[in-house]
Amino acid sequence: MRILNSRFWLATLFTLGLGNAQPALAGEEGKQSRAEVSVLGGMQALNSNDTAIPDHYINVPLVAIATYRFTPQLALEGDFSWIIPISQQVDVSGSQSDKKSPDILSYQGAVRASWPLSGWTPYVAAGGGAVTFLSNTDPDRLPQIAKSQTVPAVNFGAGATWPLNGALGLRGDFREVVAFPSDTDPGLSTAGKGDPIWMERVTLGLSWGF
Repeated sequence: MRILNSRFWLATLFTLGLGNAQPALAGEEGKQSRAEVSVLGGMQALNSNDTAIPDHYINVPLVAIATYRFTPQLALEGDFSWIIPISQQVDVSGSQSDKKSPDILSYQGAVRASWPLSGWTPYVAAGGGAVTFLSNTDPDRLPQIAKSQTVPAVNFGAGATWPLNGALGLRGDFREVVAFPSDTDPGLSTAGKGDPIWMERVTLGLSWGF
């Protein structure tokens, strides 16, 4: 069972601000910047893993997102994140032990569909890319990975932006990232089987349009 329920977070993001959810005026849409850069931080969980990675790691993601809008409703995004491991107690062979996951880098592209409203803009997004589990064989790491492993991944989720002052805005984002290790990736597979690694990410930060 995952720590974060995807449906709950998707529903939460789309019900925020519904009290003043009126379509934006055409003049307001025209003021939107074509390009946007967002910097976010928050919480990322590693869940539902039947591989060598224990369930319920909670780490800290630092995220940078570059956005280009083709229309007020449709945009293309590039998402880079560094997932910083936090030491925590995990179950290792039936006993609790302080461990960290590997450092993780994520490179994702996505198509974003937005609905500009009066005062905020909710959106949904989906795409694909890759995830790199960085090498580290320190005793407090689980799994210990002797060589960095890059695997394909997909992402999907939802979020919203709120204008603050001029080109500056607030952005909240929920994203599910699913990595697909092969059956032979050392540290990411067990007994010749590599199952998908689900990673739920909840972030909040600032965006700048230009």
